[in-house]
Amino acid sequence: MNYWKVLSIMLMGLLFVGSSQAEEEDLYKLSYEERIKTIEDRFWAAFRAGKTITGVIVEGNSLFNGTTEPQNRPYGQPYTEEELLAAKISAERNSKLFILTKDGILYYPTPKKGQNVSQSEQSHRIPRVLTEEQKRGPKLFTWATLVPMVGREVEAYGEIYPGYAGVKGIHIESIRFEGEYIVGE
Repeated sequence: MNYWKVLSIMLMGLLFVGSSQAEEEDLYKLSYEERIKTIEDRFWAAFRAGKTITGVIVEGNSLFNGTTEPQNRPYGQPYTEEELLAAKISAERNSKLFILTKDGILYYPTPKKGQNVSQSEQSHRIPRVLTEEQKRGPKLFTWATLVPMVGREVEAYGEIYPGYAGVKGIHIESIRFEGEYIVGE
């Protein structure tokens, strides 16, 4: 009896994984414009439902070793100019990055659940969602990576994982922010 119950649960799990993979594969069958529109629609629906997170990108080494304390600074101003330069250099050298929200929750960007990746998640190109006003202005990058975003406020949408010791995981599907995305600045 238990054998059939376990077998049925396993089959349902496989069907779920297969359907989510099929959904992701279907997204890549669309043209680039259609894919961006789908990503934007998902982001704005999540935004209206309160399922996006807003926070500042902070660098992990200086955060955890006590060199900087962005969590004890006014929100949106996590670093002094000198600390920001050091945090960006550390991020470029592959220090881990986090999103620090106003209420002090840390989110760690991760790959999709069950997925192993060989590259750094912070070098992954994340589709950028633009507001209508941003679309009417000068042409902006339609993607971002996290390293150049250290110290900036972002709004992210994606699957959130429970994490450990108060640090949650997030697989970022799309990201929104003000201003231009300037690599190397």
